[in-house]
Amino acid sequence: MVREHQYEAARFLWGEGAIERMGEVLAAAGVDRAMVVCGEHVGANEELMDSVENALGDRHVHTYTGARGDTPLGTVETGVETFEQHDADGLVSVGGGSASDTAKAISVFAAEEGRTLHEMKTQTTDDGESHIPDLPAPKTPVFAVSTTLSAAEVSNIFGVTDEKAGDKVVILDEKIRPRVCVYDPAATATTPASTIASTGMNALDHAVEILYSDGHAENPFYQATAEKAIDLLVTNLPAAVNDRDPEALAAAQLGAGLSGFGIVGGISINHGINHPLCARHPVSHGDGNSILLPHGIRFTYDAVPERMARLAGALGVEVEGGKATDEATLEAMCDVVRELQEEIGVPYRLRDVGVDRDDFEAMAEIAAHDSAMANNPKRVTASDIVALLEAAW
Repeated sequence: MVREHQYEAARFLWGEGAIERMGEVLAAAGVDRAMVVCGEHVGANEELMDSVENALGDRHVHTYTGARGDTPLGTVETGVETFEQHDADGLVSVGGGSASDTAKAISVFAAEEGRTLHEMKTQTTDDGESHIPDLPAPKTPVFAVSTTLSAAEVSNIFGVTDEKAGDKVVILDEKIRPRVCVYDPAATATTPASTIASTGMNALDHAVEILYSDGHAENPFYQATAEKAIDLLVTNLPAAVNDRDPEALAAAQLGAGLSGFGIVGGISINHGINHPLCARHPVSHGDGNSILLPHGIRFTYDAVPERMARLAGALGVEVEGGKATDEATLEAMCDVVRELQEEIGVPYRLRDVGVDRDDFEAMAEIAAHDSAMANNPKRVTASDIVALLEAAW
């Protein structure tokens, strides 16, 4: 059997002074009028924003500070209007997943004029298959300066929240994968420790799901990057969060970036549940995935013993015979996650983050059709999701 792997990789710049290279990056890409996309918190960081805007020089035409958590549709629509008003030909996100997703969404919505959010969304059909709409229009190039560990900047997907429907949908388009991802220590200097912790756990969930999902089970490239991501994140997150150790933070940033390589086709049950969870409740994307992380492992554990053995090894749990089937191994894996959660101070129960238990059944019906569910090796029903949410409560 002949197998093939192709990855349209972005260019990566990391280390002190990386932001200063953004001007030459845009020039090389032929971008003359760049709009910066960020949230209010990052936009108010004068030192960071001055460094970005100075690096862009005359190519900077406007800074849109409307990015919000979980990317509400209204902020995207306003962003498109602003983008068109300034006749921009490039988008530079500065921030975490919300800024990156907003920039990608602006690129898609501006190009696919007249198409609605739900016409463009990727979803899982009733028979468990993934449906990905064709988005043929050329897209405005996106570039990313990361201030968190979200890893959204690496991928060619993004989520947008339809607040009226209470759902967060995913859109996939290879043309909006950021051309260049910048990791500069200056960009994370003022990022709150709680944000580093939450987004770090989100990155860990990416890597964990990649190792056991169907999407990349036979892909040695994504398996290797996911394993390395888990090692870097589990090892370095405590010092990065609690001590603001620059070397640990740099290592965690690299781990987060590696976790993003296999997101498409790799994320599964946890992300599928987390999308409506965060759309309907006051929970950040990172905290939601952190809480769900051990429960997704538990649900899927008996379906793929070889993959779970590999995941166990990545988490530092020894397994004999190449298959993880015993309860002790499962508990040891979940203990690694729980101990990390406690060490960096992230929540691990839904009741502690304001989730309404009465909404479980409605959330489950939406989550069962989320695009990520098609990747889970064990078929997931709405009743399964309710049971998992109860366990996470």
